[in-house]
Amino acid sequence: MRLYAFGSNGSGQLGIGHVEDVSVPTQCLFDDDDDSHDGDGDDDDEVLRIAAGGNHTLVLFRSGAVYAAGCDEDGRCGGYKTGGGDGGSLLKFVRVVVDEDAGGKKRIDMFKHVAAMWEMTILVSLEEQEEEKVFVMGSGAKGELGLGPQTTRVVKPVRIPDFPPRGTRIVSISSSVGHAVVVLSNGDVYGWGAARKGQLGESVKDQKIVWSPVKIEGIHFHATDVACGREFTVITGNKESGEFVILGPAGLDRWRILSDAPQPADVAGFSLVAASWNGIYIHGGNGSVKAWGRNDKGQLPPPGLPRSSKIAVGSEHALALLDDQKVVAFGWGEHGNCGPDTDAQGNVNGRWNEIPVPAKGGAKVVGLGAGCATSWIIVS
Repeated sequence: MRLYAFGSNGSGQLGIGHVEDVSVPTQCLFDDDDDSHDGDGDDDDEVLRIAAGGNHTLVLFRSGAVYAAGCDEDGRCGGYKTGGGDGGSLLKFVRVVVDEDAGGKKRIDMFKHVAAMWEMTILVSLEEQEEEKVFVMGSGAKGELGLGPQTTRVVKPVRIPDFPPRGTRIVSISSSVGHAVVVLSNGDVYGWGAARKGQLGESVKDQKIVWSPVKIEGIHFHATDVACGREFTVITGNKESGEFVILGPAGLDRWRILSDAPQPADVAGFSLVAASWNGIYIHGGNGSVKAWGRNDKGQLPPPGLPRSSKIAVGSEHALALLDDQKVVAFGWGEHGNCGPDTDAQGNVNGRWNEIPVPAKGGAKVVGLGAGCATSWIIVS
């Protein structure tokens, strides 16, 4: 399995060996003695998730291995380059390992979930018998770390104490610039970080910042998944009936996140809900995409977009894998994250770009990713 990236790369967050933006898919590099992640083996580990912060990226594999690239000056990639060379950046992907005790006797290198905010990372341990653990690393002055108001920077992974609650497991996690939300196995929802716009629920909105995980009240169904926008959160329940609720944005609904939302019956049977900074995308079971929100740069699906088997939504752009194996991109593409062909403002607006996919020996595209002006293509 091979991973290709293009787009913003000023801190090496694409993991391609340098810090220049690229507008065509370029193969990612992995610093690993295990050839299952080198991108060339026949039995390579499957990429499950790509989580992107402002200038760093995490890749989670099915085996539980997590690799990080990009800015690491504050430890958001594991602390390998904190105070080091290369401007504090990892220019290729490096395996993330947590030393749970000071002596390094208990090491955790398998994870179940990964998420990223602007300057920090969240890791959920892969525990089959023991209680799951949530680790955070990096910076966050507004509660992003979930460690209380006294802790706004950790250069090595630190566990959030007493979370998740005993007897529960994390089934979904999402984050955006300044807040994170998790769904637990019992259907409860918890969050932390920025709360001023109601993205963590009305009960904590007046606090403006939630410094440690708190239960989000007012969810009147068994939650199963979550997607975070910049100042809002989408909680989903039963997909067949189209259950979802949007938390925030309070006050002026500038991008009509709330006012243009469809009724649950109109999206019944959806397969995925994703969020950009200012938009919501619902991927239907028939391959259609229903989206609403900000569209001044062409962020929403252009007219006539064909059916797709997969979509990936970034900060202000999106990718789709069409039924004929073509990969297309649209939206804000100033850093090359929508391909080389953009308008004078750097956008792919009202249309889509077909992205050339490197293919060897009949290989197929099996996954997509999108982050903060970064794009990712997974090839089998």
